[in-house]
Amino acid sequence: MMTVISLVYSLTLIVFTLAAANIGPRLLETFATNRVNQITIGLLGATFLYALICLYITGEHEVPRFSVALAIFFAAACFFWLVYFVHDVARRIMVDNEIGRTRQALRESIERLLAEEPREEPLEESSIPDSAPVSVAAHRSGYVMSVDIPTLIERTVQGKAFVKLEARPGDFIIEGAPIAQVYDCDDLDIIAEGLKTSIVIGDSRSPDGDVQFSIHLMVEIALRALSPGVNDSYTAISAIDHLSAALSLILQKGAPSSLYRDEQDRPRLWLDLISVDDIFAAALHPLRQAVEANVFVTLRLLWALERISQIADPQYRSILARHLRLIAEDANRSVANRADRSEIAENVARVRQTLQNR
Repeated sequence: MMTVISLVYSLTLIVFTLAAANIGPRLLETFATNRVNQITIGLLGATFLYALICLYITGEHEVPRFSVALAIFFAAACFFWLVYFVHDVARRIMVDNEIGRTRQALRESIERLLAEEPREEPLEESSIPDSAPVSVAAHRSGYVMSVDIPTLIERTVQGKAFVKLEARPGDFIIEGAPIAQVYDCDDLDIIAEGLKTSIVIGDSRSPDGDVQFSIHLMVEIALRALSPGVNDSYTAISAIDHLSAALSLILQKGAPSSLYRDEQDRPRLWLDLISVDDIFAAALHPLRQAVEANVFVTLRLLWALERISQIADPQYRSILARHLRLIAEDANRSVANRADRSEIAENVARVRQTLQNR
């Protein structure tokens, strides 16, 4: 059993190494939290300890038959579970499967966020007071992992203030730098304490509540595939396809509201959880810069923009048009073949026509 445990650890480390080299080092967290790995180690270790206990209580004239039979049953279960573990490892090392899991995690994160928050409304920023704000500094450096919005709103009611957060989940802040602007406050100490207890700051980013984290994972897979050392355009295309499916969900339903009110419907908090412009910039700028000389992947990126444009809300048309123009400019500058430039121009014109018809 200890030999099998050593084998499981060896296979897990090999998977980590291959995933870090071929897919992306930031995906190691998803491998480390895999339930199959955890159950395998736990089941094998528990069986080993149980067998030792059975061996201890077994004497020359006394054999606990039920306990021995149970140990044999656990050993057989470990064998079949080990077969499943090897199968799961083989599946997880396939980049297409990992891209699909990353896209599913991103989609679930977006759906959960959009389901919990109301939709963005026009002229929301007019609710921010015109008075001079007071800055509140961050108490430590690190990544903003989450924000306890109900508790923070409760503190703003106690301090009779309006708070505008300068950092959203996923942002890195520096100790002493402004993390919030406080307007019309009667008790700044209550607000400062509320910000300290409501904003969770950690040393690394987490996919929980941080939509851009999963987007960066998908982009990282595509960029690594497009690097000269790998040069795998089909993996980049798969990442672009799944990424476009996740981004279209935001453009269909709209971004969540950044304005939060108290029970008396008074504006109390401004937190920009999702900025559509920032999300598309984080996704498309690195991809555009990496594929400017790759006609094959550039055409796929234009195809993805066309599909997104067909279902996107008209209010986001300007964002898509700007990224389309940047892709066309890069392709016109970097693609030397006239026929390739002509094909790209035809696709750009088709996407532009789709945007105009929205």
